Amino acid sequence: MKQFVSILVLALAALSMNNSAHAALIFVGYWDVADPSAPIWSDTPPDGPLAYTGQEAAALLFGGNASDYSISTVDDSVANINNMAWYDIIGYGGALFAEDYSNKYLGQFYGPTNDFTIGDVGGSASAFVRDNLTQGVERNYAFKDDGISVPEPSALALLLLGLACVVAGRRTVRIHH
Repeated sequence: MKQFVSILVLALAALSMNNSAHAALIFVGYWDVADPSAPIWSDTPPDGPLAYTGQEAAALLFGGNASDYSISTVDDSVANINNMAWYDIIGYGGALFAEDYSNKYLGQFYGPTNDFTIGDVGGSASAFVRDNLTQGVERNYAFKDDGISVPEPSALALLLLGLACVVAGRRTVRIHH
């Protein structure tokens, strides 16, 4: 019976290890919202250039998927990640929003370039466009999931319990012989 319980506990531990957490975020770089390589807001009338969330801009600039990234406006320290990003808003200027904030004209653009309201904080926003902001001021720091999976603590606890049962079962068998 103890052997069966041990095997059951080990099997549960193995199954729960599939629900793993990612070990770390790694700083990969930063960008200014108004970087010289960013699209200019007025270059593609009437809809404007593509707009990016903070995470989408990181994926565009550093590779991978938007969901791989955490963004911070503080600095390049993992301990200070605030999951916020600087955005330029058409006709308004800069603002801080969540790293996945999305307000795009027609669902994808930073526009319209010919008909927007001056001073409207609710206008189209992008974390990578040259419009109202100044290069070197509004900086977004990108941290990428390192891709290394580690078991959840509960899975490790089950695994250790299973191993303890196996060891205890073997000791019991040795004592009876």
